[in-house]
Amino acid sequence: MRHSNSSKPFSVDSSVYDKNYYLSECDGYQEFIASKGQILPKRLTLSLECAHVRSGMQVLDIGCGRGESLIWLTNQGTKAWGIDYSESALALAKEALTSINSRPESRCLLIAANACYLPFADESFDLVLMLDVVEHLYPQELERALKEIKRVLKCKGRLFIHTAPNLWYYKFGYPIYRFFKQLQGIRLPENPRERFHYHQRVHVNEQSPYSIARVLRSAGFQPRVWLTDIQQRWKHDGVLIRILGWIATHICPFNQVFCGDIFAEAQKV
Repeated sequence: MRHSNSSKPFSVDSSVYDKNYYLSECDGYQEFIASKGQILPKRLTLSLECAHVRSGMQVLDIGCGRGESLIWLTNQGTKAWGIDYSESALALAKEALTSINSRPESRCLLIAANACYLPFADESFDLVLMLDVVEHLYPQELERALKEIKRVLKCKGRLFIHTAPNLWYYKFGYPIYRFFKQLQGIRLPENPRERFHYHQRVHVNEQSPYSIARVLRSAGFQPRVWLTDIQQRWKHDGVLIRILGWIATHICPFNQVFCGDIFAEAQKV
């Protein structure tokens, strides 16, 4: 991690997001390798469906990563821009976009840029996507990025967010999940982040439903926040565990701590 000068907030060094990260740990890597980005992982499929994308929209995908969302957006007839500050991400996205269109720049533009300094004019976009980006931005960075997003959104434009993990799940739900797994003879680390090679290096600002709503309101957005259990780890266990898992992820207040995925739609006001 670096601190480039006194006027810029801390940020995760872009070199951490190398090719190995995108092709071995970043969710959806198996689908990407198999289909060059044309098959989406469930988190992206659900996010994009909920974002209410329409043909002709001007859409900005912040932290576009491997480019799967951009492929989907162009197939919907949008004019899409993707930005990322990782060279590896942009290289993978360019390769994926080129594989479906010899001239991808006619439908989608890739730009090397930081979310805190968007190289676009005021009121340029109908929709901005931040899919699995929030948790990678330090609080100062997130505040600045949201101000930039508000600037580049058109009047009544929308910001759509997916972020994971739900911090309340890690604090309160995971210990209970870990206990049940121990009863099944499966030992999980006490710190859930130790299950992944990169997470402790790149997840610097995990959110709860309350905190993401608060930061969006502070930035001048009108947010709607909800949770979904995308992974459904309980689905293939015994009948009792499936019943308990469904209750825990569908009924309030249990779902607030057992659903790991946070979605937010925020309108510029």
